[in-house]
Amino acid sequence: MYLEPDAWQALRREQHDVVTVEQLYRQGFTDRGIEAQLRAGRWQGLHRGVYVLHNGPVSPEARRTGALLACRGAAMLSHETAGELWGMVPVDPTRPIHVTVPYGSSAMRSDGLHLHRSRAFAHIGAEGLLPPRTNRVHTILDLVTNAAGPEEATRLAHELAVAHRVHPTTLERAAELRRPVRHRRAIADAVSLLRDGIDSMLELRYRDDVERAHGLPVGVRQEPVMVDGIRRFEDVVYDMPRGRAIVRLDGHDSHADKLTAFTDRRRTVAAIMSDAAAVPYGWHEVTTTACRTAREVEWILRRIGWTDPFRRCPRCA
Repeated sequence: MYLEPDAWQALRREQHDVVTVEQLYRQGFTDRGIEAQLRAGRWQGLHRGVYVLHNGPVSPEARRTGALLACRGAAMLSHETAGELWGMVPVDPTRPIHVTVPYGSSAMRSDGLHLHRSRAFAHIGAEGLLPPRTNRVHTILDLVTNAAGPEEATRLAHELAVAHRVHPTTLERAAELRRPVRHRRAIADAVSLLRDGIDSMLELRYRDDVERAHGLPVGVRQEPVMVDGIRRFEDVVYDMPRGRAIVRLDGHDSHADKLTAFTDRRRTVAAIMSDAAAVPYGWHEVTTTACRTAREVEWILRRIGWTDPFRRCPRCA
C-alpha cells in the first residue's frame, strides 16, 4: 500500500533509513530505478533485498534493523547483539548481527548476519521492546552456550545473572525450556552458586580458595541483619559454640556512595555490640594471599569453638 510522503518519511526514520525491496515497490520504485540509485552511489545494498537510502556510514541501529528486515518475517536480535542492547557485552561495530527466527523459518543467511533458529521462539522474546530482542535470561543463556569451556560458562552465567538481577529459579526454568546442548552442567552449577547466596566472583573465590581449600567450615551466605532500621546482608556468617564471626567481602564498588559506607560502619558497630567478630577482606586478600587469610579466619573460628583440623592447600608452602 502506497504511503503518503509524511508516512513514508516516518517509516524511514523508524527504520533508520533501511527499507526492503517490497516497501520500495509499494512506493512506486521499480527494479530498474533501484538499480540506478545503487549504481549512482546514492543508496547502498545491505542484504539481499534490503537497502540503505543514503551513501554515508551505516549506524549500528541501521545494521540491526537491516538484519531483522532481511529475515522477511518473525525475528529478534539475540546472542551478542542482544547482549549489546542489554549492556552485557561491549558494543563492537565489526561483530556480525545475531538474529533468531522460529524453527522452520525460510530466512536465509547473509553477509554480516548470523542466523539462529529456535523451537522456543514464542517464549524467549522481551515484550514491548524495539528493536525486538531476546529477554535478559535467554540472552544470558545464548552467551553462556558460546563460552569456550565449562568453567568460563559457569562464571559467565553467574556474573551476568547477578549483574542483571536474574533469580536462580528464572535461570533454571529458562534452561529447562531451552535445554541447551552445551554447558548444561555449567549452567546448573551457576544456579547452585546463586542459591547458595554467592553474589560475586570475590565470594566465589573466597569459598573455593579460602574455605574449601583449607577445610574451613562453610559459612551462611547473605544473612539478613537490621542496622539502624536498614536491612542489610552479611556476606559470610559463622555460628560456633562460643560465638559468631562475620566475614565481609568488599569489592571495588562496595563503598561507592556515602550512605553505603556509613551503613557499613554502623553494621560493624552493631556486630561488636553483639559480641560478634567482623573482619573485612578484599580481592587481594582472597586471591593473592588466600592461605594467609585462611589462617586468620581459622584463628578467629578457634576462639569461638571450631575444633576441626585445618587443611594445608598446595599453595600453602
